[in-house]
Amino acid sequence: MDQRTIATIALSNRDFASLEKKLKEAVSWIALAAAQGADLAVLPEAINLYCGDGPGNTKQLAYEDVAMDDWQTAALPLIEAARKYRIAVTVPILTREQHPTNNESWITNCFYLVDRDGITAGHYQKMYPTPEEMDWHVRPGPTRPDLIKWDGLQVGGAICFDTCFQEVFDAQAHADLFLIPSLWPGGSQLDYFARRYHAPIVLSYPAWSRIIDLDGRELAAGGYRHETLRFGFGTPIYLATINFDRAVLYGNHNQEKIIDIQRAYGSQISVTFDQPNATFLLESRSRHVSVQEVIKRFDLIEHHIYFDQCRESCNTHRRPKNADAHQGD
Repeated sequence: MDQRTIATIALSNRDFASLEKKLKEAVSWIALAAAQGADLAVLPEAINLYCGDGPGNTKQLAYEDVAMDDWQTAALPLIEAARKYRIAVTVPILTREQHPTNNESWITNCFYLVDRDGITAGHYQKMYPTPEEMDWHVRPGPTRPDLIKWDGLQVGGAICFDTCFQEVFDAQAHADLFLIPSLWPGGSQLDYFARRYHAPIVLSYPAWSRIIDLDGRELAAGGYRHETLRFGFGTPIYLATINFDRAVLYGNHNQEKIIDIQRAYGSQISVTFDQPNATFLLESRSRHVSVQEVIKRFDLIEHHIYFDQCRESCNTHRRPKNADAHQGD
Protein backbone atom coordinates (compact mmCIF):
# COMPACT_ATOMS: atom_id res chain seq x y z
CA MET A 1 0.00 0.00 0.00
CA ASP A 2 1.27 3.43 -0.92
CA GLN A 3 -1.25 6.11 -0.02
CA ARG A 4 -0.78 9.82 -0.78
CA THR A 5 -3.23 12.64 -0.12
CA ILE A 6 -3.35 15.09 -3.00
CA ALA A 7 -4.87 18.58 -2.82
CA THR A 8 -5.97 20.61 -5.80
CA ILE A 9 -6.36 24.29 -4.95
CA ALA A 10 -8.79 26.34 -7.04
CA LEU A 11 -6.90 29.56 -6.35
CA SER A 12 -9.02 32.48 -7.53
CA ASN A 13 -8.06 34.15 -10.80
CA ARG A 14 -9.57 37.47 -9.74
CA ASP A 15 -7.40 40.54 -10.17
CA PHE A 16 -5.07 40.58 -7.16
CA ALA A 17 -3.50 43.90 -6.22
CA SER A 18 -0.02 42.38 -6.55
CA LEU A 19 1.80 39.10 -7.02
CA GLU A 20 2.79 39.32 -3.35
CA LYS A 21 -0.87 39.31 -2.30
CA LYS A 22 -1.70 36.44 -4.64
CA LEU A 23 1.18 34.37 -3.28
CA LYS A 24 0.10 35.17 0.27
CA GLU A 25 -3.36 33.76 -0.40
CA ALA A 26 -1.86 30.71 -2.11
CA VAL A 27 0.36 30.07 0.92
CA SER A 28 -2.64 30.27 3.26
CA TRP A 29 -4.42 27.54 1.29
CA ILE A 30 -1.24 25.43 1.09
CA ALA A 31 -0.93 25.62 4.88
CA LEU A 32 -4.55 24.54 5.30
CA ALA A 33 -4.14 21.68 2.81
CA ALA A 34 -1.08 20.47 4.73
CA ALA A 35 -3.03 20.67 8.00
CA GLN A 36 -5.61 18.35 6.43
CA GLY A 37 -2.90 15.82 5.65
CA ALA A 38 -2.06 16.65 2.03
CA ASP A 39 1.28 15.44 0.70
CA LEU A 40 1.06 17.53 -2.48
CA ALA A 41 -0.76 20.75 -3.41
CA VAL A 42 -1.42 21.67 -7.04
CA LEU A 43 -2.06 25.30 -8.07
CA PRO A 44 -3.62 26.69 -11.28
CA GLU A 45 -1.69 27.79 -14.35
CA ALA A 46 0.53 30.89 -14.50
CA ILE A 47 0.37 32.24 -10.96
CA ASN A 48 1.99 35.51 -12.05
CA LEU A 49 -0.99 36.48 -14.22
CA TYR A 50 -3.85 38.64 -12.92
CA CYS A 51 -1.77 40.69 -10.52
CA GLY A 52 -1.82 44.43 -10.01
CA ASP A 53 -3.40 45.63 -13.24
CA GLY A 54 -6.73 47.02 -12.05
CA PRO A 55 -10.24 45.97 -13.07
CA GLY A 56 -10.57 43.76 -16.13
CA ASN A 57 -7.41 41.68 -15.76
CA THR A 58 -5.88 43.42 -18.77
CA LYS A 59 -2.41 42.30 -17.79
CA GLN A 60 -3.22 38.77 -18.88
CA LEU A 61 -2.21 39.93 -22.37
CA ALA A 62 1.12 41.39 -21.26
CA TYR A 63 3.17 38.21 -20.91
CA GLU A 64 6.35 40.18 -21.47
CA ASP A 65 5.54 42.31 -18.43
CA VAL A 66 4.82 39.46 -16.02
CA ALA A 67 7.33 36.77 -17.08
CA MET A 68 9.99 36.15 -14.43
CA ASP A 69 13.74 35.95 -15.07
CA ASP A 70 14.30 34.18 -11.74
CA TRP A 71 11.30 32.02 -10.87
CA GLN A 72 12.76 30.80 -7.56
CA THR A 73 13.09 34.32 -6.22
CA ALA A 74 9.66 35.32 -7.53
CA ALA A 75 8.00 32.24 -6.04
CA LEU A 76 10.03 32.13 -2.82
CA PRO A 77 6.91 32.22 -0.57
CA LEU A 78 5.69 28.98 -2.18
CA ILE A 79 9.08 27.30 -1.75
CA GLU A 80 9.24 28.40 1.88
CA ALA A 81 5.69 27.13 2.42
CA ALA A 82 6.71 23.70 1.07
CA ARG A 83 9.52 23.56 3.65
CA LYS A 84 7.55 24.99 6.54
CA TYR A 85 4.44 22.86 6.11
CA ARG A 86 6.24 19.74 4.81
CA ILE A 87 4.22 19.48 1.63
CA ALA A 88 5.19 19.25 -2.05
CA VAL A 89 3.89 22.18 -4.13
CA THR A 90 3.56 22.98 -7.82
CA VAL A 91 4.84 26.39 -8.88
CA PRO A 92 3.06 27.21 -12.17
CA ILE A 93 4.70 30.29 -13.60
CA LEU A 94 5.58 32.24 -16.74
CA THR A 95 9.33 32.63 -17.04
CA ARG A 96 11.67 34.43 -19.38
CA GLU A 97 14.59 32.50 -20.87
CA GLN A 98 17.64 34.13 -22.40
CA HIS A 99 19.80 32.56 -25.09
CA PRO A 100 23.29 32.01 -23.64
CA THR A 101 25.18 33.56 -26.59
CA ASN A 102 22.90 36.19 -28.12
CA ASN A 103 20.15 38.59 -27.13
CA GLU A 104 17.28 36.31 -28.11
CA SER A 105 14.75 35.69 -25.35
CA TRP A 106 11.49 33.79 -25.11
CA ILE A 107 8.79 32.97 -22.60
CA THR A 108 7.96 29.57 -21.14
CA ASN A 109 4.69 28.52 -19.56
CA CYS A 110 5.67 25.79 -17.13
CA PHE A 111 5.30 24.39 -13.66
CA TYR A 112 8.00 23.31 -11.24
CA LEU A 113 7.40 20.61 -8.66
CA VAL A 114 9.02 21.52 -5.36
CA ASP A 115 9.26 18.77 -2.74
CA ARG A 116 8.64 19.10 1.01
CA ASP A 117 12.28 20.09 1.53
CA GLY A 118 11.94 23.00 -0.90
CA ILE A 119 14.06 21.22 -3.52
CA THR A 120 12.98 21.29 -7.16
CA ALA A 121 12.17 17.73 -8.25
CA GLY A 122 11.65 18.69 -11.90
CA HIS A 123 9.48 20.72 -14.21
CA TYR A 124 7.10 20.48 -17.15
CA GLN A 125 6.89 23.04 -19.96
CA LYS A 126 3.64 23.53 -21.85
CA MET A 127 3.95 21.51 -25.04
CA TYR A 128 1.12 23.20 -26.96
CA PRO A 129 0.78 26.93 -26.24
CA THR A 130 -2.29 28.50 -27.82
CA PRO A 131 -1.86 30.56 -31.02
CA GLU A 132 -2.30 33.69 -28.87
CA GLU A 133 0.49 32.56 -26.56
CA MET A 134 2.71 31.92 -29.57
CA ASP A 135 2.04 35.52 -30.63
CA TRP A 136 3.25 36.54 -27.15
CA HIS A 137 6.53 34.64 -27.74
CA VAL A 138 5.69 31.63 -25.59
CA ARG A 139 7.92 28.79 -26.78
CA PRO A 140 6.50 25.23 -26.97
CA GLY A 141 8.05 22.66 -24.66
CA PRO A 142 9.80 19.48 -25.83
CA THR A 143 7.67 16.72 -27.36
CA ARG A 144 9.35 14.09 -25.13
CA PRO A 145 9.29 15.68 -21.65
CA ASP A 146 11.11 13.96 -18.83
CA LEU A 147 8.91 12.51 -16.13
CA ILE A 148 9.40 14.15 -12.75
CA LYS A 149 10.61 11.86 -9.99
CA TRP A 150 8.75 12.66 -6.78
CA ASP A 151 8.84 10.52 -3.66
CA GLY A 152 9.04 7.24 -5.56
CA LEU A 153 6.50 8.21 -8.24
CA GLN A 154 6.93 9.17 -11.89
CA VAL A 155 4.94 12.37 -12.44
CA GLY A 156 3.75 13.60 -15.81
CA GLY A 157 2.34 16.98 -16.67
CA ALA A 158 0.12 19.01 -18.96
CA ILE A 159 -0.91 22.66 -18.87
CA CYS A 160 -4.32 23.93 -19.99
CA PHE A 161 -4.50 23.70 -23.83
CA ASP A 162 -2.21 20.65 -23.71
CA THR A 163 -5.20 18.57 -22.62
CA CYS A 164 -6.60 18.85 -26.16
CA PHE A 165 -3.70 16.78 -27.53
CA GLN A 166 -3.43 13.07 -26.83
CA GLU A 167 0.24 13.05 -27.85
CA VAL A 168 1.03 15.00 -24.66
CA PHE A 169 -0.12 11.98 -22.66
CA ASP A 170 1.32 9.46 -25.13
CA ALA A 171 4.75 11.02 -24.56
CA GLN A 172 4.40 10.40 -20.81
CA ALA A 173 2.53 7.12 -20.99
CA HIS A 174 4.33 5.53 -18.05
CA ALA A 175 3.52 8.28 -15.55
CA ASP A 176 2.04 7.25 -12.21
CA LEU A 177 0.29 10.61 -11.84
CA PHE A 178 -0.53 13.59 -14.07
CA LEU A 179 -0.58 17.16 -12.70
CA ILE A 180 -2.44 19.77 -14.75
CA PRO A 181 -2.35 23.45 -13.76
CA SER A 182 -4.93 25.08 -16.01
CA LEU A 183 -7.03 28.07 -16.90
CA TRP A 184 -9.69 25.98 -18.61
CA PRO A 185 -11.77 23.04 -17.30
CA GLY A 186 -9.94 20.35 -19.24
CA GLY A 187 -12.97 18.68 -20.75
CA SER A 188 -14.36 15.17 -20.52
CA GLN A 189 -11.27 13.81 -22.27
CA LEU A 190 -9.48 13.91 -18.90
CA ASP A 191 -11.65 11.02 -17.72
CA TYR A 192 -10.59 9.10 -20.81
CA PHE A 193 -6.90 9.93 -20.39
CA ALA A 194 -6.94 8.78 -16.75
CA ARG A 195 -8.45 5.47 -17.81
CA ARG A 196 -6.29 5.04 -20.92
CA TYR A 197 -2.99 5.63 -19.12
CA HIS A 198 -4.09 4.15 -15.78
CA ALA A 199 -2.88 7.17 -13.87
CA PRO A 200 -4.79 9.61 -11.64
CA ILE A 201 -5.13 13.15 -12.97
CA VAL A 202 -5.12 16.28 -10.81
CA LEU A 203 -6.53 19.37 -12.53
CA SER A 204 -6.15 22.71 -10.76
CA TYR A 205 -8.46 25.29 -12.33
CA PRO A 206 -9.99 28.27 -10.50
CA ALA A 207 -13.58 27.65 -11.60
CA TRP A 208 -13.65 23.86 -11.25
CA SER A 209 -10.72 21.76 -10.07
CA ARG A 210 -10.89 17.98 -10.28
CA ILE A 211 -9.12 14.83 -9.07
CA ILE A 212 -9.81 11.83 -11.33
CA ASP A 213 -8.81 8.30 -10.44
CA LEU A 214 -7.14 5.86 -12.83
CA ASP A 215 -10.47 4.26 -13.73
CA GLY A 216 -11.95 7.61 -14.79
CA ARG A 217 -13.99 8.10 -11.59
CA GLU A 218 -14.05 11.59 -10.12
CA LEU A 219 -12.74 11.57 -6.56
CA ALA A 220 -13.07 15.28 -5.75
CA ALA A 221 -14.17 18.44 -7.53
CA GLY A 222 -15.03 22.07 -6.83
CA GLY A 223 -14.18 25.69 -7.39
CA TYR A 224 -15.61 29.14 -7.90
CA ARG A 225 -18.58 27.84 -9.84
CA HIS A 226 -19.94 27.21 -6.34
CA GLU A 227 -21.89 30.29 -5.30
CA THR A 228 -21.08 29.46 -1.66
CA LEU A 229 -17.36 29.77 -2.42
CA ARG A 230 -17.92 32.95 -4.44
CA PHE A 231 -19.81 34.44 -1.49
CA GLY A 232 -16.76 33.87 0.70
CA PHE A 233 -17.65 30.67 2.56
CA GLY A 234 -15.61 27.47 2.62
CA THR A 235 -12.22 26.89 0.99
CA PRO A 236 -11.10 26.17 -2.58
CA ILE A 237 -9.22 23.04 -1.47
CA TYR A 238 -10.30 19.63 -2.74
CA LEU A 239 -8.54 16.50 -1.51
CA ALA A 240 -8.35 12.81 -2.32
CA THR A 241 -6.30 10.02 -0.79
CA ILE A 242 -4.99 7.74 -3.52
CA ASN A 243 -3.27 4.38 -3.19
CA PHE A 244 -0.51 4.20 -5.79
CA ASP A 245 0.26 0.53 -5.14
CA ARG A 246 -2.25 -0.70 -7.73
CA ALA A 247 -2.28 -2.30 -11.15
CA VAL A 248 -4.91 -2.66 -13.87
CA LEU A 249 -5.08 -6.18 -15.33
CA TYR A 250 -6.95 -7.31 -18.43
CA GLY A 251 -9.07 -10.43 -18.00
CA ASN A 252 -7.27 -12.66 -20.49
CA HIS A 253 -4.42 -14.67 -18.94
CA ASN A 254 -5.04 -13.12 -15.52
CA GLN A 255 -8.64 -13.85 -14.58
CA GLU A 256 -8.20 -17.57 -13.94
CA LYS A 257 -5.78 -16.71 -11.11
CA ILE A 258 -8.00 -14.34 -9.16
CA ILE A 259 -9.32 -16.89 -6.67
CA ASP A 260 -5.81 -18.18 -5.97
CA ILE A 261 -4.62 -14.62 -5.33
CA GLN A 262 -7.46 -13.95 -2.90
CA ARG A 263 -6.81 -17.20 -1.07
CA ALA A 264 -3.10 -16.47 -0.81
CA TYR A 265 -3.37 -12.87 0.45
CA GLY A 266 -6.83 -12.44 1.96
CA SER A 267 -7.45 -8.88 3.15
CA GLN A 268 -3.94 -7.81 2.18
CA ILE A 269 -5.03 -7.55 -1.45
CA SER A 270 -8.18 -6.04 -2.95
CA VAL A 271 -9.58 -7.12 -6.31
CA THR A 272 -12.17 -4.85 -7.95
CA PHE A 273 -13.87 -5.81 -11.21
CA ASP A 274 -14.63 -3.47 -14.08
CA GLN A 275 -16.82 -5.92 -15.95
CA PRO A 276 -17.80 -3.72 -18.96
CA ASN A 277 -14.10 -3.26 -19.77
CA ALA A 278 -13.05 -6.84 -18.92
CA THR A 279 -10.45 -5.60 -16.44
CA PHE A 280 -9.84 -5.78 -12.75
CA LEU A 281 -7.93 -3.56 -10.38
CA LEU A 282 -5.42 -5.28 -8.13
CA GLU A 283 -4.61 -3.19 -5.05
CA SER A 284 -2.35 -3.73 -2.07
CA ARG A 285 -4.05 -3.09 1.27
CA SER A 286 -0.98 -3.85 3.38
CA ARG A 287 2.42 -2.27 3.77
CA HIS A 288 3.85 -5.80 3.88
CA VAL A 289 2.71 -6.81 0.37
CA SER A 290 3.29 -4.94 -2.89
CA VAL A 291 1.26 -5.41 -6.04
CA GLN A 292 4.44 -6.07 -8.01
CA GLU A 293 5.20 -8.94 -5.64
CA VAL A 294 1.79 -10.46 -6.40
CA ILE A 295 2.23 -9.92 -10.15
CA LYS A 296 5.57 -11.70 -10.10
CA ARG A 297 4.39 -14.59 -7.92
CA PHE A 298 1.34 -15.35 -10.07
CA ASP A 299 2.86 -14.45 -13.45
CA LEU A 300 0.29 -11.73 -14.11
CA ILE A 301 0.53 -9.25 -16.98
CA GLU A 302 -0.39 -5.59 -16.52
CA HIS A 303 -2.92 -4.13 -18.94
CA HIS A 304 -0.54 -1.97 -20.99
CA ILE A 305 2.12 -4.70 -21.20
CA TYR A 306 -0.47 -7.25 -22.33
CA PHE A 307 -1.68 -5.04 -25.16
CA ASP A 308 1.87 -4.11 -26.17
CA GLN A 309 2.61 -7.84 -26.49
CA CYS A 310 -0.57 -8.43 -28.50
CA ARG A 311 0.26 -5.53 -30.80
CA GLU A 312 3.80 -6.75 -31.37
CA SER A 313 2.64 -10.30 -32.06
CA CYS A 314 0.03 -9.17 -34.58
CA ASN A 315 2.48 -6.85 -36.33
CA THR A 316 5.01 -9.68 -36.58
CA HIS A 317 2.51 -12.06 -38.17
CA ARG A 318 0.61 -9.53 -40.24
CA ARG A 319 0.80 -10.14 -43.95
CA PRO A 320 2.86 -7.55 -45.84
CA LYS A 321 0.76 -5.03 -47.71
CA ASN A 322 -0.13 -6.22 -51.26
CA ALA A 323 1.16 -9.73 -50.48
CA ASP A 324 -1.77 -11.29 -52.38
CA ALA A 325 -0.96 -9.27 -55.48
CA HIS A 326 2.45 -10.93 -55.77
CA GLN A 327 1.32 -14.54 -55.33
CA GLY A 328 1.13 -15.13 -59.10
CA ASP A 329 4.49 -13.54 -59.89
